[in-house]
Amino acid sequence: MEYEKCYILEFPDERPKKKRKIDRKSSLSSWEQRKQLYSELWRRQEQRINDVLDKSNQETLDNILDFIDQTRSDGTSSTIPTGIISGGPDLSSQRRLFEQLAAAIQKTKDCNAFVALSSRDALNLKGLLRTLIQRATSRSEALDDNEDEFAPHRKGPRSLNYDLRTLQEWAAEHRVAKVVVGFEDSEAFDAELLAEAIDVLSTFPVKFVLLFGVATSVEHFQDRLPRATIRKLEGQQFDAVKANDMLERVFEVTIDDPDQRLWLGPGLCRMMIDRQNDHFQSVQAFVDAVQYAYMSHFYANPLSLFVFEGSTDKTTPKDHFESARNLASFRRYAEDTLEDGETDTVRSWLDSDQQLLQSIQHALQSGTDKMRGIIGALKLVRHLRAVFQQQPDITFSSLYTKATAGTLNQSPIIRELLLLVKKVASNKLPAILGYLRSANQVQIAKVAEQMLKRLDELISGNEHAADPLRSEHDLRHETLRTTVVAQKVELSKQKSSLTKQESEYSEIVRDLHRNLSEYFDAMLIDPKALFTHEIFMYDIKSPHRDSSMPRPRLVIERALSTPHDYLNCRCCQVGRVHEDESVLMPSNPPTSILYQLYLESGSLINVSDLYSAFNAIIVKDDNDDDEKRVMVLFQRALAELKYMGFLKTSRKKLDHVSKLAWKGL
Repeated sequence: MEYEKCYILEFPDERPKKKRKIDRKSSLSSWEQRKQLYSELWRRQEQRINDVLDKSNQETLDNILDFIDQTRSDGTSSTIPTGIISGGPDLSSQRRLFEQLAAAIQKTKDCNAFVALSSRDALNLKGLLRTLIQRATSRSEALDDNEDEFAPHRKGPRSLNYDLRTLQEWAAEHRVAKVVVGFEDSEAFDAELLAEAIDVLSTFPVKFVLLFGVATSVEHFQDRLPRATIRKLEGQQFDAVKANDMLERVFEVTIDDPDQRLWLGPGLCRMMIDRQNDHFQSVQAFVDAVQYAYMSHFYANPLSLFVFEGSTDKTTPKDHFESARNLASFRRYAEDTLEDGETDTVRSWLDSDQQLLQSIQHALQSGTDKMRGIIGALKLVRHLRAVFQQQPDITFSSLYTKATAGTLNQSPIIRELLLLVKKVASNKLPAILGYLRSANQVQIAKVAEQMLKRLDELISGNEHAADPLRSEHDLRHETLRTTVVAQKVELSKQKSSLTKQESEYSEIVRDLHRNLSEYFDAMLIDPKALFTHEIFMYDIKSPHRDSSMPRPRLVIERALSTPHDYLNCRCCQVGRVHEDESVLMPSNPPTSILYQLYLESGSLINVSDLYSAFNAIIVKDDNDDDEKRVMVLFQRALAELKYMGFLKTSRKKLDHVSKLAWKGL
């Protein structure tokens, strides 16, 4: 297999270049404008996401800082103050929390030092102490391995770089009161190493404060340490924001903003959320997926240029208007307009780019308002479920996915919610009306204001009552009536008589139920039925599926089996003999030919036989030049298959190679 000879391969002129030609003229005509638009929108979106991530753990961060400040710094205590941060399996969230903690400690007036350690920094005790001293005493973020940096300014023998007396002298020189050591992934540390490190740190007069990031539970962390080590710790638990809660906050800010111009579609949202839940990925991975959605929309869709409000028919390329006329939503919109008898309007859209641009801009503004109305309705649904304490909890992302798919309005979620509104008591109704009064919809806000006044007048006359008012639909106003007919007992429900105040309250509840039902019918529409939804909503899953869930083996096997699918040239188009068998042609790429022969072989492949079969397919005439050319092609194809991991040199037989992969397995 290993040859010392080297051949120079020169392809003949008749061999075609396997390059697929794509006309990029139309897609690049507005590229700079779309790139600028993407940069502007994503910069705002990223800023909002970062603000949410920074504020998500603010309460936990304040509690940890208070805990550090309250610890004694005189070093007389026999135990080490220890904080255990429970943040779930998302290590990136814990790492972000430690970064925020380091920045907050540096801003405080107290002279404290913070060192963050991870499991990859501590293979043994010496390495852990060396990294701890290096990061604590270093003045810059870029650290090197120069031992002179850690040498104390004193006479005598030189200390080792893992000697804690160096850190002690440095802390005394710089008047450092406490050294805060954070173990980001404490459960990834070796238990014996962690116990030894705690024992060593507890023996030095330097005041240490330890912070452990725990992904499972405090009990599991405690079971890993010896009892003697646990007695040296004075622990306090801090609960960080869970990854799922932080994900919901980030998701909400990506779709709910007054300046929002692009929304994610239901299919893409469902795929992204399911991937987060199935694979325990970090919140940053979700943020990257959102950014990739923005990039895919503005980079690959020329019609995203219409999102820019300053577009005119002169600055917009002509081919963009032709693409807009071929949209499925435009065709439906034109057909509906024709059914209304407005033929001149449809004709103007087809003939005039200016008229079409005005219609697109009007439709985009209308679609934006509809999407904001959907978001407002979802917030109302979430508020009502919180008032009624309805279980189980439904995440905002699930509500958004159902709403943008057009299935939420007729779902059991809305029906059960409206049924609970009918049975709501007077002590819970002000919370609902107060929220509706502050809604963005002017019409329902006015109705809620009037209902709230009627309710206040009604409750003022019922101040001395022990129980709140209930509507006629409440179960307390239903009684069971028993009758005996022909020696058979029959049960029937019967409404009890209502007082005057209960009747008036029932009327208020009926009006509220009717208005809420009308509001949900108006707001919870299918956005994919709107004109230009392809512009203000991105719902293409294939780019994300290929990038976030790549299948390299399947792609490589398909490229080697059917290279025509990727090269799109006539020379690689093979004829089919049977359903699953292809005819090998000399014009195919050499690696593809050798891969087909590789599939037909057993677990041990004779290289000589493999070359003979390869030569029989490639060679045209029996001459020396063809033989040298075929040998070069064979060696290169064999090396490529070896590089991709399909085969390796066999130890049993020197002239054989071992097969490592089978197609489809």
